[in-house]
Amino acid sequence: MKKLILILAAIGFVSMAATMSIEKNTVKTVVSNDKYKDCIAACEACVASCKECEKSCGKDSKATCTKAGKDCVAACEKAIKAMKADSKDVKAVCAECAKTCEKCAAECDKCEGDVSKKCAATCRKAAEHCSKM
Repeated sequence: MKKLILILAAIGFVSMAATMSIEKNTVKTVVSNDKYKDCIAACEACVASCKECEKSCGKDSKATCTKAGKDCVAACEKAIKAMKADSKDVKAVCAECAKTCEKCAAECDKCEGDVSKKCAATCRKAAEHCSKM
């Protein structure tokens, strides 16, 4: 009977410790993501805008912004992933993302359409937030 009580107590302590560890990690993720909240939102908007621009400009054989847009989407998605994971190299990833977003904005400025102009503005906003990381 004593062994059974000791085993149940040990199981209780282990499960309590596991629960506390999970809760601690969850709180850390929420706090970490909170400091990146604006940058993540800007990068997500940039991804959506670049994809819209790619659809719009993809039909135009003269458009040079489609490759830059694809690169920008990849960089923003990588930065979002790094920020959500609170990666140790988030600053370097965001710095690279800012450069890529600026290049995309410059290419979109060369295009005539409203979609491209909107994309350029969205890319610049994401670049601004990423460069502050």
